[in-house]
Amino acid sequence: MADLENLSERDRAVLRSIFDPTATIGDIADEGDNFVEDEDTTQADEDSKALCLQAVKLAEADKLNEALELLNKGIAIAPERASGYNDRAQVFRLMKRDDDAMKDIEHVLQITEGKKTRARALALCQRGVLLRKRGADDSARAAFAEAAKLGSGFAKKQVVELNPYAALCNQMLSQVMRGEKEIKL
Repeated sequence: MADLENLSERDRAVLRSIFDPTATIGDIADEGDNFVEDEDTTQADEDSKALCLQAVKLAEADKLNEALELLNKGIAIAPERASGYNDRAQVFRLMKRDDDAMKDIEHVLQITEGKKTRARALALCQRGVLLRKRGADDSARAAFAEAAKLGSGFAKKQVVELNPYAALCNQMLSQVMRGEKEIKL
């Protein structure tokens, strides 16, 4: 059998599509997210970014209240910096404060309207996750579809997962790939 390192990127993409039936064409064609980076241009933006990075580390250490305090400071320093609100929304989600998270997400979407940025795509993904949690799958699919158009690989997978026909096809393909004699739906 051919050595996998010697395969072309296209051949590897074909193999990924065969062995990962949930992969979308976008996932196969490109290896990651494709965003225009947010532009942090002022000193206030840089100071806010530094505080938010510290807050993310605290959140990863499950120090959510301390993280929230730093995020609030970071947002106060640069209130038009969308990423701070995204980070705070994530902490709110971890704290099970979904309504507060949704407010921050909506604010990010307002200040990033018409922009193709990572902050907007992340806000749309978070909105989709929260809407899906609430059982609003159609609205979640719309949020994920917009994030996918912005280049989010995660959103592309969610769009497929929320498509009932694609899910059915993926289920059948998985059963065929496992060599099952009878397809069960």
